[in-house]
Amino acid sequence: MRTKYFAVLGAATMMACASAPTTGAPTHNTNVITREELSTLNVTNAYDAIQRLRPQFFRSHGSTSMSSADAGLPTVYLNHQRYGDISMLQQIGIAGIREIHYYTPADATNRFSVGSPSGAIEVITDAQ
Repeated sequence: MRTKYFAVLGAATMMACASAPTTGAPTHNTNVITREELSTLNVTNAYDAIQRLRPQFFRSHGSTSMSSADAGLPTVYLNHQRYGDISMLQQIGIAGIREIHYYTPADATNRFSVGSPSGAIEVITDAQ
């Protein structure tokens, strides 16, 4: 009985100490577009970059209010400040963009407070 206990304890210890195999490949966050990814594109603005790299950022969540003109699309933020609707991404040139983040509705509410019931897209530039 005691030998069985130590065998089980030893096996459990070995399993706990084992690490998951690594492939050396970097992890890929599907909610972030990096400067490196942007540098591979031949586009001029943030809207076109998102359309090419992460079109799911533009997925509508449906209207969030009966009385609002909200089409269920994410709100756009530029360097942590509310910037407008999706069309404003066409005004942001690709040069100088460090990252573009997509936030789910819950994450957008936590990050930006109220005003982003359909999520948010935030563009971070070098000029922040």
